Amino acid sequence: MLELVPLEKLLFLGILFLSVISSILAYVQIVKEDVRFRHSLVAFALLQITLAVVLLIFRSHAIQAFPMTGVFESMLVLMVLIGITFLFLSAFIQQIWFSSVMVWVLSVLALLSALVAKPAAAPQEAARTPWAVAHALSMSLAGAMIIFAGAMSILFLWSRRCLKKNQFVKLFGTMPTLEKLQALNLLGLRLGFVAMTFGLVSGIGLVAISSQELGLPPADWLTDSKIVLVAVSWTLLLCILLLRRVFAFSGKAVAQATLVICFLILFAFIGSEKFCKSGHGLINQPGRPSSSSQAL
Repeated sequence: MLELVPLEKLLFLGILFLSVISSILAYVQIVKEDVRFRHSLVAFALLQITLAVVLLIFRSHAIQAFPMTGVFESMLVLMVLIGITFLFLSAFIQQIWFSSVMVWVLSVLALLSALVAKPAAAPQEAARTPWAVAHALSMSLAGAMIIFAGAMSILFLWSRRCLKKNQFVKLFGTMPTLEKLQALNLLGLRLGFVAMTFGLVSGIGLVAISSQELGLPPADWLTDSKIVLVAVSWTLLLCILLLRRVFAFSGKAVAQATLVICFLILFAFIGSEKFCKSGHGLINQPGRPSSSSQAL
């Protein structure tokens, strides 16, 4: 994060500051069981995603391309999509646990973004193609929907645990019903599956037409850690949706499996970059010339 240019650093520090303040308010809201904090949380979330959008616009101007060529930009887009989902659903779901958990999810994404924050890098020519834009947007949407489903799974499992212990007071008026949480979880999984399927198809198209420009042969892409994690997540997601329909999996089993997929997706975004040194990306890596320099 310290490597960011001054203006980008200021904007991102603003995002982190809003995340800390909103997380504290979310905790206070739970402790005091006061729904009036919800309006403040919505306002802070709106400011947070606005700063993220402004930062993405600056990135877009700096690289002269769609701002999703690196992990940092992808994390910012995830924050924006989760924030928009929260703002939309907050008009219909007013229980304090829902808004608090969604705010905490935004805060976690902000902290994870700090781990991969880097200055803007020159994109490869492939990043300017419609295939790249479609792939990046669909995969980010898939990630956002699965993370949202993961948040609803946490609420579902917590509510179920409280009900089994006859702790109705903890849930009354503060938590959406189990049926609503299960429906939101399944909605996130279904939307995530559709978006991820399109992302995989568009990614295959991107590799097929731009493998030489991207500097990686198809065989290397297929064994890349990020690609493998996404493929495993897609397979698990397909199995969950099919098995739930055929064998009527319980809400608990679906929620637990959702958390596993959510972890895999987050690790695909962050862990594959930090620990596995994934070569998946649309930026010119150090020592790897761009097509224009190759032409010269």
